[in-house]
Parts: sequence; structure tokens; C-alpha cells
Amino acid sequence: MPRKRYRLRTFMLSLSVGGVLMTSILLLSALTLVQKENIENSLLEGNIAYARKLADTTDRYLSTAQQELAYSAGLIVDFQDRKQLQAEADRLRLQSGFFNSVLVVKANAVVAATSPESLSLVGMQLHSPASQQSIISRKPFISQPFTSATGNYIVFLSQPIFSQQGQYEGYIGGSIYLKKHSILSEILGQHFYGNQAEVSIVAADGRLIYSHAPSAVGRLLDVHQAHLTLLSKAKSGHFVDHHTGKAHLIGFASLQQADWKVFIAGTSDNVSRILKETMISAFWITLAIIVLANCAVIYFSARISRPLERLASFTRTADSETALRQLAQLEPGYQEAERLREAVSQHLASMTMQVSLLTNEAMTDPLTGLLNRKGFTTQIKALNPLGNHSVIAIDIDHFKHINDHYGHDVGDAVLISLGQILRLLTRQNDIVCRFGGEEFIILLPDSNLNETRVVAERIRTVTAETSFAEGIHLTLSAGIATLSDCSADFRQLLRQADLAMYKAKNSGRNRVCTYDSGNYQQPECPSKNDTR
Repeated sequence: MPRKRYRLRTFMLSLSVGGVLMTSILLLSALTLVQKENIENSLLEGNIAYARKLADTTDRYLSTAQQELAYSAGLIVDFQDRKQLQAEADRLRLQSGFFNSVLVVKANAVVAATSPESLSLVGMQLHSPASQQSIISRKPFISQPFTSATGNYIVFLSQPIFSQQGQYEGYIGGSIYLKKHSILSEILGQHFYGNQAEVSIVAADGRLIYSHAPSAVGRLLDVHQAHLTLLSKAKSGHFVDHHTGKAHLIGFASLQQADWKVFIAGTSDNVSRILKETMISAFWITLAIIVLANCAVIYFSARISRPLERLASFTRTADSETALRQLAQLEPGYQEAERLREAVSQHLASMTMQVSLLTNEAMTDPLTGLLNRKGFTTQIKALNPLGNHSVIAIDIDHFKHINDHYGHDVGDAVLISLGQILRLLTRQNDIVCRFGGEEFIILLPDSNLNETRVVAERIRTVTAETSFAEGIHLTLSAGIATLSDCSADFRQLLRQADLAMYKAKNSGRNRVCTYDSGNYQQPECPSKNDTR
């Protein structure tokens, strides 16, 4: 039975379609795995950034409101002039618009004037903790949320009033209604944040001060106990909360004017939705590539097969000598086969380059050129988990001050320069990573504790002696740990190095601390004289 022979055009088309489809499927699969984590991290970082933005906005509002109160307090010179007190209370409420109501209160907690007057509090003695605290402290004051004498759930701001002789006369205060419309809810409501995130402001006692759902104001924020320590210590950050049955991606930031926190919470549904949209876009792009590639294959296969078909037709009509002579002279098969080989090679090289570019972008920190967290994780997978490896966790001391004082451009320049220093002071096979923000991780394969401590001290010393952008001098806090201390667990190794680094921070900064396997909570930390 004769073997079935396929036309060259059909064979090339089948080969091309199969190759492109296989490559596309593999590319889309890899893209899905990488993008899911990147999207989640991006949403968390976006939530933190927006929480900080809203915290700054709220701080500016509270600061301006306190300034308005201070101005009014300076205008009040006579507590006996009830008309003047009433006029100033009305002016402050109506002109500034910061407060739903305004009170002028004497030193004995008796109300001297209110705006609006319909509150009917004049002559009454206030016994609320906010009023008592304002009188006792005799300083600008922002209360915790409470229910007022008129039954409103409020936050109360106050400024002390002193006579020209410096004698304390009382205070002027403004109330912000939390369950009714106020300028605070208006300001926060004007800010739109995508990705279907929920915005909340929470007081120190855990109760909601602001929410897109007014009925939720006054309730306790439902946060798992495991995250309360982070919330109590960190000024800003993020965490993933699962205790409600659905993953919530939460970013938070603290205010400076009051003991409040801004929460931006989104669900894991956002990750799935964005990933789906990304995959749909990638699918259509891939389909377009397949269509264009197939068109090219059809065109070139026709150009290749047509001369061969003509040559075959010629050999069928000519005698054997003429056919052999023509084959020897023309050599059509070799030339065309080489051209086909080059076309396929170029196509595969193009696809490989695209995959390489995507992989490199996913593994590298765009600012410093060092590995990012994903790249670091990929690199350590290739290491022998039973080897004698060590880790240095590094954090720049007071980096926020650099960003706040010099700007983020200078801060970025400092990070770039520090990344270069780390690369110069480490070995070629050492894994150097920017873990996030001002935190860096160095993994030293086949390096014991003493060798690692020498490297860490050299990095700390060189950094302290280096003049960065704008003549900035900075210091580092570093923690080191070895794999032998954590039972061949790289995640535990990183955690131990991080603990040692925080010990360095808490011990005065500008030092290197070593994790002590005998005392998990108290890493060994050699003392340094420089405590910057």
C-alpha cells in the first residue's frame, strides 16, 4: 500500500499552526500564573497608595478646621457679651462650613452660645468626656466618636480660649455629624477609587467614622485578631483578610491629626475580573498573531511550492539526461529549503524573545535593576536547600524623611545608588533583591555566619561613608540569619533575617544584628556606638 503523501503547502501550514498554537498556549499559561500574583500585589499597593492619599486629605481637612477654630478663639474677648459669642458661633458654622454645629463653652462646662440656636443648649452644663477632656487639657483637641447631648453621633474638635491676661476662659468647639451629611463626608465622597474598593475611616476604638454605607457608621470594624498587631504598630501597610469567607485585599494608612486609620478594601473578585480581562485581551492578540502568521505561511509556501511544481512538471516531460543536468544546475531544493529554515528560525526566535522580555520584566525591579520578589523566589528554587546559605535583610534608616524632605525623585536616586553599592560589594553568584520600598534582601550561597557578618558590616560601613544625591548621608539596619538555623526552610530563613533586622532598628539603627537560634524573639545584636 503506497504511503499517503501530503502537499508541501498543507504540511507547512499544519506545522505552522501547530507551532504557533502550542507556543501561544504555553505563553498564555505562563502569563496567567505571573499576572495573577502581579495583579494582587498591584491592587494591594494601589490600596495602600490611595489610603495614604485619603489620609493626607483628611489630615488637611482637620488641620484647616482646627485653624478656623483657633482664629475664632482669638476673636472672643468677653464671655459676658452673649451677642458677640452667638455671632461668632454663627459665623464659624456658616462661613467656614467645616462643622454641623458650633459651641462656645465656659470653663465650668456651661454652654454660652450655640449655632444653630435650635440646639437649645445655652445654660446647660456639659458632662461628655469630650467636653471634660477639652477643659482639662486646655489644648486643641479631637475627640473619639460619641453620642452628643442632642442625640447625634459626632466627632468634636475644640480650641481653648484665653483672656488677654492669659487666663483660661473656656473653649470653642465644632461638631462633625458622622451619620448625617457633613463637609467631611462630602470631601471623602468626591474621591473615586476604581477596582470596586470600599473606603472606610476607623477611630482608635475600632468604630467606623466614615463609610460609603452611612448605616455602617458607628459599628466596630470586622478585622481578624491576627491583624490587630499590625494595625496597632504600623503607620501604613496592607494585609489579606480571609475570616469572612472571602479574601479581602486591604490597604491602610494612619492620620497625623487624629488617631484614625483609613482602610481601602477590595475583594479577590477584583483579581479574577482583571485577570479575565487581561487574558481576553491576550487571547485576541494571540489570535491576530495566528491569523497573520498563517497568511504569511500560505504566501511563502506558495512561493516555495510553485517553482518545485514547475520543476517536477519539467522533469516528467524531459529525458533523464536533461533532467539530471537541469537538477545539477538549478539546485532548487537546497536554496528553497535554506530559505524555509531561515524563516522558521526567525519566527521561533521572535516568539522566544517575546517570552524572554515578559519573563525579564516580571522578575526585575524597574527602578534599581535588581531582582524583585518574584525573581528572588525563582532564583532560590534552584539552590540546594541543604546548603550552607545565609541571608542579609537590609532596611534604610529614616527613608521616609528623605522622601518627605527631598522628594521622591531624590529618594529614587538614593535607591538606585544603594542598589549599585550592594551589587559591587557582593559576589557574582550572590542573589541581590529589592524586596519592596526601602527594603533589600541578599542571599549568599555557601556562606557561613562569620563571612556573612563581614559582608553586612562592609555594606553598612560603605553606605554610611557614601554621599548620595543632594549630599545625603544615610545609614542601614541589617539582620542576618543562616539556613542551618531554620531547618532548610527559605521562608523561615527570610523571617529570621527580618526579625534580626527589626532588632537592629529597635536597638538604635545603623547596625547589624544576627539571629540567635536559641532565642527566637531576641536576636543577637552586637552593639554600635552610632545610633542614627
